[in-house]
Amino acid sequence: MKLLDQNQRGIALITVMLILAIATVAVVSMSSARQLDIHRTENQLRSMQAWEYAYGLESWAIGRLSGDVDGVDDTWSKPLATTVVTGGTMQAGIEDLQGRINLNNLLVEGKVSVPDVKRLERLLAQLKLKTELVQAITDWIDADMDAGYPHGAEDDTYTRSKPGYRAANRQFADVSELLLVQGMTREIYSKLLPYVYVVEGYAPLNVNTASATVLRCLADDISADQAASIFRARGKPFAKVAEFLKDETVADAGIGKYGLGVSSQNFLLQGQIDMGKTHLQFQSQLQRDSGGAQVLKRQRQGLAHG
Repeated sequence: MKLLDQNQRGIALITVMLILAIATVAVVSMSSARQLDIHRTENQLRSMQAWEYAYGLESWAIGRLSGDVDGVDDTWSKPLATTVVTGGTMQAGIEDLQGRINLNNLLVEGKVSVPDVKRLERLLAQLKLKTELVQAITDWIDADMDAGYPHGAEDDTYTRSKPGYRAANRQFADVSELLLVQGMTREIYSKLLPYVYVVEGYAPLNVNTASATVLRCLADDISADQAASIFRARGKPFAKVAEFLKDETVADAGIGKYGLGVSSQNFLLQGQIDMGKTHLQFQSQLQRDSGGAQVLKRQRQGLAHG
């Protein structure tokens, strides 16, 4: 009888221990889930706060673009240094996109623009990239289904990809579409990206903000030294294209006035917000007109949570 009581007490003790173990696991599990929920909520709040700062930087950029934007020494071009804000820091800078080549310039009123094609080919040659890519890029945006010979590409090329897709046959909506063009690789895209952009319609190249690399694309046989001299001359800035063409550094370079300008409407805001373990990098494309500036599109470059 005593042995039976001892066995029963042993079983009861084991049962109690099992119940305690299950209860402990349940409590720990609930606690872990709660901590995870708290961590997730904190990240969401940081992300929301970071985006509010991003919108604030857009307003800052719009304010900067309300003044003169003719040259690279104007107020708009001065970056916002790292600034302490509640919960972290932020920084930003504005770039004139019209110092780059607009890929949609390749077609004017539905027809290939030879001068703009030549400029893009010169750029590719400078970067030691294949110039025949221009033919595939032009095919991507022209309205017809006829592939240019010998390096063009239309639906018959793209539908053979896995997965298959079709040529856009319209203007570029975003520069990242280049990655879909026949012959384009990420390496080529990365080399080309600092010198090209897209905006709807035709956008003249601003000679006051173009880099030496882009200025060298304006005519054949412009040397690196000549381009550097032209680049330095832009610091005046020029009030008219005619002034630019008459400048001693430009006069003998064989540059024509077609597609050139001395002012801009299209800009790129690049910003970064750091809040603890949350890091937000973004780009916003801005367009300026007589009524001010507005955001055309924004893109998150990287958002990481710790």
